[in-house]
Amino acid sequence: MDKGSDQFGGAAGAIGVSEQLRFHLSIPAPDLDASVRWYVQVLGCRMGRRSPVSAILDLYGHQLVLQQSSVLEPLQQGIYPRHFGVIFNTIEPWQCLRDQIKAAAEPFAVPPKCRFRAELLEHWTFFLKDPGGNWLEFKHYSQSEAVLQCTEIAAVGDQELR
Repeated sequence: MDKGSDQFGGAAGAIGVSEQLRFHLSIPAPDLDASVRWYVQVLGCRMGRRSPVSAILDLYGHQLVLQQSSVLEPLQQGIYPRHFGVIFNTIEPWQCLRDQIKAAAEPFAVPPKCRFRAELLEHWTFFLKDPGGNWLEFKHYSQSEAVLQCTEIAAVGDQELR
């Protein structure tokens, strides 16, 4: 298989490593003002453009769009099937955010912990829930190749939280 395609024939790797890409995610925010406050004050997001029904935030260099939504889906009771978040390249910013959350007395939806300790997939993680009920995960892998490589390992997810 060439480096420009994945196992399913996609061209995800064709852009090249020199191109710094940004991720865009749009999520529901039943109370737009409360959600904007939470992302700015708790997570330290930088505010971008805003309209009466949506707001763009800078979430660690990625575009997060909060969309006012009056049609509410049933709230998800755990981290599956849907959550999103940030993978930190080094442990220090992960620890800093964890400490910032603690200092703000913001509740962890899943408290900080180490998964797969002393294994190739070892990573530090915690989960938060925003005011709209969206689940966010913040983690750091001890071995960077565990993020997108290690395809021979079938372990995915936290069985305790399924």
